[in-house]
Amino acid sequence: MGFLKYALPALMATNAVFAADCGSSGKSITIENQSDADKYSSCKTLKGDVEISEHVSGDININGVEQIAGSLTVDGANNLSSLAASSLSSIGDTFKLNGLTTLTTLSFGSLNKVGSVKWAALPQLQNLDFNKGITEADDVTITNTGLTNLDGISLKTVGTFDITENQSLKTVNVNNLKNATGLINFAGNMDSLEIELPNLAGGSNMTFRNVSSVSVPSLKELTGQLGFWGDKFKSFSAPNLTETGDLVFNDNQKLSNISMAKLTKVNGGFQIARNNKLGEISFPDLETVTGAIDFSGKFDKASLPSLKNVRGGFNMQSTGNFSCDAFKKLEEDKTIRGKYECSGNKAHPTTKDGSSGASGTGSGSSASASSSEGASPINVANMPAMGLAAVFGALVQYAL
Repeated sequence: MGFLKYALPALMATNAVFAADCGSSGKSITIENQSDADKYSSCKTLKGDVEISEHVSGDININGVEQIAGSLTVDGANNLSSLAASSLSSIGDTFKLNGLTTLTTLSFGSLNKVGSVKWAALPQLQNLDFNKGITEADDVTITNTGLTNLDGISLKTVGTFDITENQSLKTVNVNNLKNATGLINFAGNMDSLEIELPNLAGGSNMTFRNVSSVSVPSLKELTGQLGFWGDKFKSFSAPNLTETGDLVFNDNQKLSNISMAKLTKVNGGFQIARNNKLGEISFPDLETVTGAIDFSGKFDKASLPSLKNVRGGFNMQSTGNFSCDAFKKLEEDKTIRGKYECSGNKAHPTTKDGSSGASGTGSGSSASASSSEGASPINVANMPAMGLAAVFGALVQYAL
């Protein structure tokens, strides 16, 4: 009994030391090299934040750890070539990688849940080795990487999904994504980028700049803006979309067809401008636009047969040969409540704010944005849902 009297407290103290080695909430564990990482191989859970030093080089493998309660951060480690954690299934807070200019391998085969993803300046990283795939994340921001696809990002829901300046990114296919509560934004990536969101049914704001295709066959409703600037696709279809916030098609030089057969309401402004290949505009079920309608370009036909309520102004100008008779009647019947202007066969059509409405017409207060300008992730592509004046004001500003 005398032995136990002294041995038990000693054993408890030893266990406490081992527990402390697995970190504590609110504190950081710093890994300077592989030997540091190996110290935690017996820990199933690291309780605090994990920071990998900027001075590490070569490969770092976090063996054995299944959960990190806080964040995992690697910032400025220019000589880190590989980061792996084969058993890690969850990161409670942010998974942050920044300025890892020689990183070529990111291997997290069991990872499926993170608080948020924030990756920037990973120019040599071409693919993700994420066998299980991240299915849960509040926000995902990926910018300036060498990634060619986002395989391994298998989200079901997301807040912000911001993918910018990834010049090698060819495809994005997030099959499982059904809802996004924040901004979905693609800007400044490879011009041939193809985006597939086959099961996305609802969301907030979606903006696309300089992409070659966007597929959203299940999309039914957006509470905020849906906008397209400088994109390369010939056709866009949202066959199940019934309602959205501000709706913008601006300077998409190959666009010849827009199909939104079920769209009934635009909660904000609706602008179509500088889409020179778009010969016909037709929204057969559109009933209500709570802001202004602002269509300008080279189209020959515009059809809005179900329109019942335009609470803002109405501007329709084109070089094409079309009649304004149907729209004039809507203005006379007070269906259009704001300032009305409509004209066909106009040599120099302009938008509501006076900028050129058709690329190459050489009129208005500004020329249309060039393709190189369209590739930049400018603020207008990162704005949340806005009022009509703010949307169109921003469009004019960034078209300069």
